Amino acid sequence: MAETKIGKVAPVPKGEYNETTQYNKLDIVSMNGESWISKKPVRGVKPGTDPDSWMRIVQKGDSGPKGDTGETGPQGPKGDTGETGPQGPKGDTGDTGPQGPKGDTGPQGPAGDVSHAQIDAVYNILANKCTTKAELDQLFVDWWHGQWVEGESTYNSMLARWFGNVLHDDRIHGVKLPLFATSQSPTGELTDDSVGLVCEPSTEAEAKQDDFAHLAQFWCCEVAAEKNADGTHTIYACEFIDPLDVVRAGGPDDGKHLVWVLQKNTYTREWNEDGYRYFKMQCNAAEGWETWPQGTDRQNHVYPYMANPKYGAGLEDDGTIGCRTGLPPVNYSSHNDDVALWRKRGSQYAGASGNLLKWQLAMIWLKYGVKGNSGTIEGHSSQNLQYAAAVSESGVQRILLTTAQAANFRVGYNVIVGVPNTAASSGQTDRGQASMYSIRKNKRVTKIETVEVGEQSYGAVYVEDGDNTFDTTAGTTYISNMPYWSGWNDTVQGNDGSRYDPTNGHDTGLIQKTEFQPGGYLILADELWQWGTDEDGNFTFDCYTCHDQTKVTTNGSISGDYEKQEDLTLTFPQGTADGWLYIEDTAIAADRGVLWPAKVSTEAGSGTGVKDGFYNAPRTSGVRAGWCCYSLNGWGNAGLAARYSHSGPTYRNWAGCAGSPGLSG
Repeated sequence: MAETKIGKVAPVPKGEYNETTQYNKLDIVSMNGESWISKKPVRGVKPGTDPDSWMRIVQKGDSGPKGDTGETGPQGPKGDTGETGPQGPKGDTGDTGPQGPKGDTGPQGPAGDVSHAQIDAVYNILANKCTTKAELDQLFVDWWHGQWVEGESTYNSMLARWFGNVLHDDRIHGVKLPLFATSQSPTGELTDDSVGLVCEPSTEAEAKQDDFAHLAQFWCCEVAAEKNADGTHTIYACEFIDPLDVVRAGGPDDGKHLVWVLQKNTYTREWNEDGYRYFKMQCNAAEGWETWPQGTDRQNHVYPYMANPKYGAGLEDDGTIGCRTGLPPVNYSSHNDDVALWRKRGSQYAGASGNLLKWQLAMIWLKYGVKGNSGTIEGHSSQNLQYAAAVSESGVQRILLTTAQAANFRVGYNVIVGVPNTAASSGQTDRGQASMYSIRKNKRVTKIETVEVGEQSYGAVYVEDGDNTFDTTAGTTYISNMPYWSGWNDTVQGNDGSRYDPTNGHDTGLIQKTEFQPGGYLILADELWQWGTDEDGNFTFDCYTCHDQTKVTTNGSISGDYEKQEDLTLTFPQGTADGWLYIEDTAIAADRGVLWPAKVSTEAGSGTGVKDGFYNAPRTSGVRAGWCCYSLNGWGNAGLAARYSHSGPTYRNWAGCAGSPGLSG
C-alpha cells in the first residue's frame, strides 16, 4: 500500500463546544442538543455560523407533545411521631495538622476505546452528506488512513467495513419500464429516490453530470484481486489508496492480478405489474429482495460488496490469460478454448459469468431509464473498417490508404494486416481467414499522418511490432479493424461513457467503470444453450447454467452440474427459418444471474423494445455456446441483451472474445 501522510483522520469527541478551545479537523462537539464535526482547524467560530468550518452530523429533534397529567394518588396515613432522644455534648475542636507535601503526578490514563462500529457510524453520516464524488473519494482516503493498522488490517477487511458500514443509506433507487405490449417505446422513467437525478455518459474530453456517482449504492472503486482455490479472494491494491496505474496493471510487483470493480452489494427486486417492469435497489434487507449474485462466492459467503471484472479477457505476452489494462483480446477461439485457457490460470477459473451482463444492463436501467444500452452507451457495434493499400512499399511499418480512409482510424485501434485467401470460394477477405492476419495480428495503430508520394497525398497508418517491418502491395494488402485491447476507456472522465463518443458505435462502452462491447461477442463460460423440440414438434431453445466455475466443462457438454432454467424456454413453430429477430422484453429469471429474452419477434426492432437482436437458428438438437452482445459490425442488432444461437462450443471466430470472471462462482 502506498504511504500517504495526511495527519489526523479519526473523529475525536470533544464534549460541549467552548469558544476558547482550539479544535482540529474531525473533532466532534455538542451544542444545544446537536452534534457538529470540524472540517478544518478552528477556534472561536461557533458551529452553525460557518459551513466551511463545521458540519452538523446530529440534528436536535423537535420537542414532543406534552404528556397528559397523571391522576393524583390517594393520601397516605400519617405516621406516629417518635420520641426525641437526648442532646449529646459537643466535643473539643482538634488542632489543624501541617500541610502535606504535593504528590507526584500520576501516569496518563489510557484513551477510551472507540469501536470500529462507532467510527464507521460517524463516517456513514459524513458519507451521506457528501454532495460530489470527489468529496466521497477523499472521505474514503481519510477513513482508510485513519483506520489502517499495519500488521492487522487487510484490503479485504477494510473494504468490507467501508462497503458494509460506511456506505449505507435508506434510499430506494428504482425504474419503471413499459412492457412491449403496453408500449413499444424503449424509454421508461426513474422512480422513488432517483426521481430528478440526472446521468449523462462522459468522454475522455469531458466529465458529464452523474448524480449517482457519490451515492452509497453507486459509488465504486477498482481493485487488483485474485480468486483463491477455495473460492475466496484476496485483494492486493485499491484505487485511491494505490496509484491507479498500478491497480489497472494488476497490482504491485508486476502481480498481473485480475482488475475488478467493487460496488455495494445491495438488495434488489424485479417484477411486472399493470403492463410495466419495475426494478428497484436498496441497502436494507426486505422480504422478496435479494442481493446480487456477484456478491456471493462459491462457499456461499455473502460480501458487503460485489465484484465485477473491469475488462474482458486479454492475452499476456507469455500466452496466458488475464484481466488487466493494455492486453489484446482473446479472440479467434471457442468457448472450450477459453475455458481451457482460464483453467491454466487455476482450477477456480472458467471465464465470464452471465450475471455481469445482467448487472450492466440493470445499471443502464437505474441510471438512464431505458430498456437497452443501444443509443445511450452504444459500445463498439457500428464500425467495420477494411481497406486495401493504395501504394506498394517495402520494409515499412505502415500501410498507405487514401486520406479519407485513414481518417477513420485512431491511434490505439486494434488491427490485423494481411492478404485475401484467393483459394477460398467465398469470404476471401473475411477476418477469419488466416491470410488476412498473416502480416500483423491484433496490433495497435501507433501513428497516423499525411504523406506525399509523388504529387498525391495519402494517409499513412502505422502499426506496432517493435522493429519488425513488412511489405505492402497496392490493392492486395489489407488492414482491418478488430475488437479493442482492454483499457480503451481508461481515460474517460467518469464512471460511464466512451472514450470519444458514447453513441456513434465506434468505441467500447463503459458502465460503472466496467468495459463492455469492445467489438466482439462476449462468450459466457457459465452458460450453455441447447436446441431441441417439444412434443408438438416445435423448436425449443433452453438455457443451462453452472455457476461453480470449477465444474464448468471444458468439452462443451451439459453435465449434471448444470441446471436447466425451466422458466426461460423459448419456443418457435416448425418451419421457422434462420434469421434475426428482436427482443421485446427481457425475462425475470428465477436464476437472478441470467439475462435472457422473455419474447423475441419481428414486431420489435432496433429502435423499439430492448432494441437488441436475437439470431434465431432453430435446430432439432445441438448445444450452443453463450455468444452475447454482437460484434463491431452488429449495427442495430448489437446490445447487452443480444444473443446469437448458432455457435457451438467448438466454434472459433475472430469476433468471439473471452470474458473474465468476477467474485462469484
